[in-house]
Amino acid sequence: MAYGIWHMALKEIKMTVMVVGIFIVVLALALVIFYYWASSSAGALPQGKPSEIIVFPGPPEPPAQTSAQGEVFTVMTYNIGYLSGMLNNLPIKTTKEFFEKNMQTALQLLENVSPDFIGFQEIDFHSRRSFYVDQLQTIAEKAGYKYAAVAVNWDKHYVPFPYWPPSAHFGRVLSGQAVLSRRPILSAQRVVLEKPGSSPFYYNALYLDRLIQVVKIKIKERDIVILNVHLEAFDPETREKQAGKVLEMYRSFKDDYPVLVIGDFNCVPPDAAQKNNFSDEPGADFTGDGTIGLFLAEKSLSAAGPAVFTFPSDIPTRKLDHIFYNHDRITLIKSWAPGGIECSDHLPLVMQFSLKF
Repeated sequence: MAYGIWHMALKEIKMTVMVVGIFIVVLALALVIFYYWASSSAGALPQGKPSEIIVFPGPPEPPAQTSAQGEVFTVMTYNIGYLSGMLNNLPIKTTKEFFEKNMQTALQLLENVSPDFIGFQEIDFHSRRSFYVDQLQTIAEKAGYKYAAVAVNWDKHYVPFPYWPPSAHFGRVLSGQAVLSRRPILSAQRVVLEKPGSSPFYYNALYLDRLIQVVKIKIKERDIVILNVHLEAFDPETREKQAGKVLEMYRSFKDDYPVLVIGDFNCVPPDAAQKNNFSDEPGADFTGDGTIGLFLAEKSLSAAGPAVFTFPSDIPTRKLDHIFYNHDRITLIKSWAPGGIECSDHLPLVMQFSLKF
């Protein structure tokens, strides 16, 4: 009798172990399948390419502005935050009308400033989070820009930002960087930068690529090179390594071309009065970060001042967006950050300049 009970109990244990084992195997298999699905491309790249040049229907090249310095051009760098305003990556449900309103604000900005060249970061090409509007095409066509260079850095089925609610993680995200130009774009290159080595593999697999977008633009009989960058936001060591790569790229062009290095560097200048304890982002600490110092130490480079704040856009406390240029080929006329614009969590930074040919 006791043997029979013990035998039945042993069978139940074996059955339980088998069921648990099957469950673990199925769960592991499901996680593997989910990981590869989530980290794979959504298959939505423009014409299957992560980088391309687009020519939109648009007006011919405008006549150049002139001043005592000669022909004058204006460049803008703008982390447009996919037009999510101060709600960027916050667990707050937005509406299509919210994005349409921010688009109108951005278009009014461009009408007021009228830049010849714009370097965008965090611009959506076809994403669920921004209601599947191609923001680049909309801006190009409505603001009258004929030429564009696209560099995709996020093409996913699943992006776990913001962290809540989980339902917001699902849906296509096709986003990246772009340069809009009123002058013909001759070439465009997408350079992927190193990811943080300290981050787990699954984080890096789902995270965006940090890029240098190398764009060559024709101005009359000469060319200008724009390096549009978006550097690492959270890991200072990786950010400095990425800055070194940007400088390598800059040095390969500086002797032959006027070069503008523009974008969201995610770091404050070394002389910034405040480097930590920000009310909106207590964890941000730029103490000892040498990213911007690397660019300032480059003898042929100058920074487009003044030290205006560009983040956050509602109450700016720090400058994360920068424009650098090789001063032997480019003359700075003025630079500024248009304020009072909250269609992104960043403010744009603008530089007016002339070229030395």
